[in-house]
Amino acid sequence: MKRTISWLFLPLAVLTLAAAPAAPAETTAVPDSSWARIGEIRSDTLYVSRNKVIALALEQNEMLAASGAMRDAAGADAQGALRAFLPQVQLGSFFLRSDDALNSFGYTLQNRVVTQQDFDPRVLNNPGETNHFVSRLQLLQPIFNGGMGINGKQAANAMSRAAEYDHERARETIRYNTVQAFEGLALAKAFEDVMVAAVASAEGHVKQARSMVDAEMATEADLLQAKVYLSGLQQQLIEVRNMMAVAGENIKLLTAVDIDLPLAADINLEGRTDLFLPAELDSLAGGERSDIMARREQADAAGQMVGVAQGTMLPHVNLSLQRDFYSQDNVFGDDARSWTLGVYATWDIFKGMENIGQIRKAKAQKRAAQHMVQFETRQARVQATEALLSAQAAQEKVVVARGAVDAAREGLRIVTNQYREGLASMVNLLDTQAAAIMAEGNLVQAVHDYQVGMANLEFSGAAPQGAEQ
Repeated sequence: MKRTISWLFLPLAVLTLAAAPAAPAETTAVPDSSWARIGEIRSDTLYVSRNKVIALALEQNEMLAASGAMRDAAGADAQGALRAFLPQVQLGSFFLRSDDALNSFGYTLQNRVVTQQDFDPRVLNNPGETNHFVSRLQLLQPIFNGGMGINGKQAANAMSRAAEYDHERARETIRYNTVQAFEGLALAKAFEDVMVAAVASAEGHVKQARSMVDAEMATEADLLQAKVYLSGLQQQLIEVRNMMAVAGENIKLLTAVDIDLPLAADINLEGRTDLFLPAELDSLAGGERSDIMARREQADAAGQMVGVAQGTMLPHVNLSLQRDFYSQDNVFGDDARSWTLGVYATWDIFKGMENIGQIRKAKAQKRAAQHMVQFETRQARVQATEALLSAQAAQEKVVVARGAVDAAREGLRIVTNQYREGLASMVNLLDTQAAAIMAEGNLVQAVHDYQVGMANLEFSGAAPQGAEQ
């Protein structure tokens, strides 16, 4: 009776469907109006908010998405490590054609069609060409693998946890880089405001010097000095605006926003000089950062790989159960059947020093990972201490710079009045204005350093995440 075994593919289909991942949700492209999520347009300039920029960067940054994919890949490796404990099911089909005497008789015997005539010496010695179709369903079950399975699984789990910590560090890095980019944009905007005011003031000096020259109360040299000074400020303003354009492009890069308009920071400098340091500061907490935790998990994985290497020197026991279906003329025929159960034990006693070398290598990699964890933990604590000291210094610099600005503005007012009365020279006036511009610039820079320093407190681990808010 001719039978087919197409029904055997049903279990395979069920397993395939069960193992197939769910269809990914359709991803929608970032709309052209995504810029609206970080700010608003005023006077052909996109004014962006710091918190909105950070939120969009954490959502749309491609490098962070790549980090998430690497985390998922490590999780998949951990899932795949279960293969050391679970059975493997294989389905295969073979076609054999031979005129070998022994094989031909074996094919006939497997198909259960041997007759008395097949024992004729002439038929046995010259069987001719014989076809043989075999379909096989096989189950392979590991029983004992010298601890390679459990150690390999624990190593994969540790690497998966390390990937989780690395992804969290990637989020922290994107956030910190975004803060730096925004504060660079804010610094450029604040510098622009300072330089615009300085240029306007210098233009007033030129106008005043021209009037006094016309009234024969000042020399032509005063007017020329004022013009040269104004030209220098105008050049600095051009540089500042270029710096602001570059900072805006970095914001666009981090947030994956595509817009042709220039960007500016939507900030109020006066409100940004309110100073505070988080109450919970601990430079030793740098050793608990997510990247350090990732290195510890990687060291743990390296330790587990020593057990994997040692497992190669122990006996391995596996079970095999197979069901064969035979036919002489149908690729999926079921003319005859057989089953085989086997338990196999193997032991590689000596493999030319390969096993010993693998063990030594694994132990060396474990030691290297442990040393790296120790060093990077101490390094993280130094970085946290440095961040704490820098934040404290930045806070003090803002206080000093704020007082200097008040003094410089008052000094400029006094010297300007003196110049109008002929009691001060143009050189004195320009020197006083230069000092005022420097004081304004120092305050802007101090505020920038303070804001970045606050973000660095969290990034370095000296302050808990969210303490900056």
